[in-house]
Amino acid sequence: MSDAKFALAQEQNTEKFKTGCKPLDDLLLGGIEKTVITNVYGSSGSGKTNITIQAAVSCIKEGKKAAIIDTEGGVSVERFAQMHKKEALKDLFIYSAHTFLEQQQAIKELEELVKKENIGFIGVDSLVSLYRLHMHNDKVQEANQKLSTQLAVLSTISRKNAIPVIVTNQVYSDFETGDLEVVGGDIPKYASKCLIRLEKNDNAKRTATIMKHRTLPEGISCDFEIVSEGLVAAKKKLGIF
Repeated sequence: MSDAKFALAQEQNTEKFKTGCKPLDDLLLGGIEKTVITNVYGSSGSGKTNITIQAAVSCIKEGKKAAIIDTEGGVSVERFAQMHKKEALKDLFIYSAHTFLEQQQAIKELEELVKKENIGFIGVDSLVSLYRLHMHNDKVQEANQKLSTQLAVLSTISRKNAIPVIVTNQVYSDFETGDLEVVGGDIPKYASKCLIRLEKNDNAKRTATIMKHRTLPEGISCDFEIVSEGLVAAKKKLGIF
């Protein structure tokens, strides 16, 4: 690699992408990294889909296009229009996958899409819902192999093109410890250079905690709220002294 290309690669590795959720971007010192997979996981209603849509909005506001693979039917164009404007949907590519094979095909299609379009963000919501269905049909080894392949493709797209990728992950409660674990186990954990756990505290407030990062300490967190306009800093409750 030439000195010029090496310098460009180093610069891209340090670039950040603002998700549009200011508390999270501040926590991450400017946003998520552009050349890695960021895995956002948590229970139902914790804000995973909202973060994905918010990131797509942030990308489009910067003049680029975004692509989301929707495996659960949760990516609503109406929600996008609340956060931004309906006219901007022309810059959002939504792939609907109903089987794990369709999810794999959609991820492969992204390789061609980034060659043709000015893509600045990729989201997969959720990475593992169809994987779980495939796995429960006594195809565990095959499901794991396909999941590894899909993550490898996403990682290559991200590294080669400096395109940030967010995948959302479901969780389950470990029978022995009671801790929340990421569905897919070590496969998504190893492929993702950043792991962010989301927790729903009440009707409005969510907490995002960094569980893995290349430069930031584990365990640091921030609070945010989901409102019609998007994801904003959580309001501080006034105490009585």
